[in-house]
Amino acid sequence: MAGLRSLRLVVTASVYFTAVSLGAGIFVVDPVRPLLFVPVCTGAVLLGHAVTTANLDELGYAIMGLWTGVLSLSVLGAVTDAFLSQRAVPPVVTLPAARVLGTVGLVAILVAAYVHRVRRDRPVEHQRSPGA
Repeated sequence: MAGLRSLRLVVTASVYFTAVSLGAGIFVVDPVRPLLFVPVCTGAVLLGHAVTTANLDELGYAIMGLWTGVLSLSVLGAVTDAFLSQRAVPPVVTLPAARVLGTVGLVAILVAAYVHRVRRDRPVEHQRSPGA
């Protein structure tokens, strides 16, 4: 039974790490390869925290939020390119600043969603009033 549980943990961790690395690093292309360090390290830190604190479900919800952000940014980029295609403006994805902001924004979405889920699902501790 312990072997099955550890196998499930390894498979889940691998899938989550891949989803975070691909999702947050989707705007990283060859000219800004060092930028890949940000989503990979963030994914490793969040995954390590989720495994040690048994918050894998919360990380899963945060990854869903990350991929919602990826979809939203992709649609926004496509719409922007469609409206600007009549002018002599380069596509948004080719701009280095847009790639950096997109990557950092996706990482911020992931971290914020994870922190929100962890805090939301944490049991509320009843505090004693000062007079009691």
